Amino acid sequence: MKNNVCAVMVTYNRLETLKTALSHILAQMVKPAAIIIVDNNSTDGTQEYLRSVTDETVKPVFLEDNEGPAGGIHAGMKYGLQLQQSFDYFWILDDDTFYASNALSDLIDTVAGSGFDMLGLQGANFKLGKKIPVDPIKKLQPADYVMIDGAIIKTEAIKKVGPVSELFFMMCEDEEYCMRLKKHGYKIGVLKNGADERLYLGGGGRFTRSTLWRGYYSARNHLLILKQYFSLPNLLSYIIFQSKYLIVAAVLAPDRFKRVKFRLLGIWHGIRGMGGRTLDPGTLKFIK
Repeated sequence: MKNNVCAVMVTYNRLETLKTALSHILAQMVKPAAIIIVDNNSTDGTQEYLRSVTDETVKPVFLEDNEGPAGGIHAGMKYGLQLQQSFDYFWILDDDTFYASNALSDLIDTVAGSGFDMLGLQGANFKLGKKIPVDPIKKLQPADYVMIDGAIIKTEAIKKVGPVSELFFMMCEDEEYCMRLKKHGYKIGVLKNGADERLYLGGGGRFTRSTLWRGYYSARNHLLILKQYFSLPNLLSYIIFQSKYLIVAAVLAPDRFKRVKFRLLGIWHGIRGMGGRTLDPGTLKFIK
């Protein structure tokens, strides 16, 4: 059985959560051959902690700036492909999800004989541009989209299509990667085994500070995807959803002017093809 796995985890200023997440990876029944942890220039002691880890499978990568989840995964994948090890799979992780000890072994056992090239633990199908969650009853099923956090990907597929694009900074990078894989003929599936406990520390709620900057990046990045994978149905879906979000923000949001402004700027920056970290989530100031 092929089980030579390179795990890639991205972290930023979540030291205590990172420690717990890493302990779950080190406790896997099938342990990754390498665990690449990409630090997005944390300032909370994460770098010092990673330098103190003695497990030889843990390989920290320190970025000079916060490149977001997309940039971190991109850097981790590139680093893993350059290591003098022959990996069969890459396992992509986030620092706020805790995996049961059987998570990786289940993914390996299933993907090996399933015909899928990318297998995730959470996923959806698209209908008129809207994500419809997969059947929660079926343990294994094809999907249009899988959440990249927790997904296992065949190395041969990554070598063919390249790593996750750093263009998105955060949000939509997994959606574009699924579309890219499918464009090249690779198959995507979802394994519903309940092996992932997700904290969703990125934030939630309707009109929060988090959804403010996420609205900007969502509007921008979905337009970047639309330009790359253009079709009339996709264009119609984009117009419908952005119009809905703009109307809801304009009518209901307490900070309606800022929220509408950020989403419109996201659309404009997407039209201009601006990628990377253009809005700082911490300060809510535009960088470029």
